[in-house]
Amino acid sequence: MNIRKSGLWITATALGAMIPFATALAADMPVKAAPIVAAAYDWSGVYLGVHAGYGGGMKDWDARNADFVARGFLAGGQVGINKQISSFVFGLELDGSWADISGSQFVSVGSAALGITSSQTARSKIDGLVTIAGRAGLAADRWFVFAKGGITVAHERHSMDASATGFGQAGTATAGGNEIRYAPMVGFGAEYALGGNWSVKGEYNYIHLDTTTTTLRGTATQAGLTAPFRADAQIEEAIHVVKVGVNYRFGGVAKDPSYAPVPAAPGTNWSGAYIGAQAGYGFGRKQWPDLGQAVAPVTNLPQYDMKGWLAGGTVGVNAQAGRFVFGVEGELLGTDIKGSQTIALAAPGVTQTLNYDSKIDWLALATARAGFVVGDRLMFYGKGGLAIAQEKHNFSFASVAVPGPGGIGANVSAKAVHTGVVVGAGGEYALGNNWSIKAEYDYIKMFAQQVTATGTVNFNIPGVLVGTGGGAFQGSKLTQDLHLVKIGVNYHFSPLPTVVTARY
Repeated sequence: MNIRKSGLWITATALGAMIPFATALAADMPVKAAPIVAAAYDWSGVYLGVHAGYGGGMKDWDARNADFVARGFLAGGQVGINKQISSFVFGLELDGSWADISGSQFVSVGSAALGITSSQTARSKIDGLVTIAGRAGLAADRWFVFAKGGITVAHERHSMDASATGFGQAGTATAGGNEIRYAPMVGFGAEYALGGNWSVKGEYNYIHLDTTTTTLRGTATQAGLTAPFRADAQIEEAIHVVKVGVNYRFGGVAKDPSYAPVPAAPGTNWSGAYIGAQAGYGFGRKQWPDLGQAVAPVTNLPQYDMKGWLAGGTVGVNAQAGRFVFGVEGELLGTDIKGSQTIALAAPGVTQTLNYDSKIDWLALATARAGFVVGDRLMFYGKGGLAIAQEKHNFSFASVAVPGPGGIGANVSAKAVHTGVVVGAGGEYALGNNWSIKAEYDYIKMFAQQVTATGTVNFNIPGVLVGTGGGAFQGSKLTQDLHLVKIGVNYHFSPLPTVVTARY
């Protein structure tokens, strides 16, 4: 799936899900008189604020044997404007952040015992982010729940150091460079009015920085001679950002008297913040496009089932108008979802055994929910957003000459953060006294992810080469599908159910 299209699709899904909202508004409009229920808080106006947060994601240096996670803090400010019509709020926001989202990877190949060594350190850092985005969502009194989408500009620094020895020669090189990238972003969030002109907010943003070729310039030294050095690094990036902030609203945009906010339908009022716990089971399929060290043609590339339990926590916010509910939700789950495969190959004079295995350490979901209330206590909903998974991948092989002594073996591993799109559906039932229970199904399609696995290579060829050294294997574009089935319980900070007084 093209990431730019998928990013726009996520935003369109979150906002498009609000189309039934118009129907809900119409159903709740009075026939003989205008609504007498006034908004307790009007979100219209210009605002100014500050924020702080944390971000991270993968930096893939294609063909340079470097794939690593960059992470770090950020802080900055924002300015924006909102307009509220009935319970619908839309606006525009500009924010800028100083950032320290950085990471690196050291790769060493060979050893002194083998007579050949080569090492490289790749580094990347995002030190500034500026985003212009549109926001749209649903307001329920002091809560404003929104989706957003726009363009981010990122300033980055990249550098690399390399050295190599062998065959009586030695050399070093160092280079660096800066660049500015323009990227699409999508996000979800919620804001709460504290009283007066102040509000607090929390939001999640996904920024896909795509792939560009960056020119790194520096110097290289060999045999005592130093000369200018240039390297072109093709780097693919994507980051996830979580921010909290505070806004001061100046007002000044006139409230439209033609459309009053729509209160929740009689029965359960789902508006407000909640936390919860959940558990379930996940299963799917992992695929490795690269076989690695194959000694014979293979018709079926490595692919194996992934399955295991999962459990964790949930935090979210809902806003309800009539029987329509729009919300945002974040989930963090520990998992034991894992799988493996062994492949045996044979060719004239050699046999080879390949082993692959993967495990998801944790899984996070950031989604928007759109639901409809049935009766007094039951809500059915659909959801869509982004999924993030930290995974560990292991690869090993053993090649043995047949007949005759000698063999080569390797054992390497890598950790990577995988990103994907999630869609799902579920139902939630209000028990009363602030508690509810839910059941949900999610489907996750992970984007293709490159990894660089490092470890050791063993040579045992008597009379030719015997010893152990460092090894690296770059596996390109691992993909996977996941299915999650979950049950959970939520605690709402607004009592459930709350009976709303009937309107005129």
